[in-house]
Amino acid sequence: MPLNPTMIRFDVSALTKARLGASLTLNVDTGPQHLVDLELGVLRGTIQAVRVQGGLLVQGTLESQLCLDCVRCLESFVLPIALELEEIFGLPGAGPRPDVTYRVGGDGWLDLAPLLRELAWVATPMKPLCDPGCKGLCPQCGVNLNEESCTCERMRIDPRLAALKDLL
Repeated sequence: MPLNPTMIRFDVSALTKARLGASLTLNVDTGPQHLVDLELGVLRGTIQAVRVQGGLLVQGTLESQLCLDCVRCLESFVLPIALELEEIFGLPGAGPRPDVTYRVGGDGWLDLAPLLRELAWVATPMKPLCDPGCKGLCPQCGVNLNEESCTCERMRIDPRLAALKDLL
């Protein structure tokens, strides 16, 4: 179980000295997480940590929600996501390896927060929408067109091209 609800850490010290192939199942069920610049909702799932040559292989799927702002209407919304984990964590005391990004702490604790932050950023859409049919904001008066309509003129013509309008 996690050390505390704001951190996603597990004690894997038994695996750091175990034989190759030894494994540990980690159940994740935490409350909302603040990962530096991302807000994740409840985090649930199961992770398998397996002792492999050069570290611990951490695999599993965690389900959560991202708290985002819609790029069209600027309203906050929650986007469900599934984070697929498959990463090798280096062992404490082992020399640096270019293929290992994350490490188990010297105290034998596995901190998943940096990996989850990276995966959550990858899962974040470039242009998050609260709904594919979001109408956005009126560019003239700023009203949220999903909630109400406005009386602004839809066909706005550049004053430099107004003379051409008469030709149509």
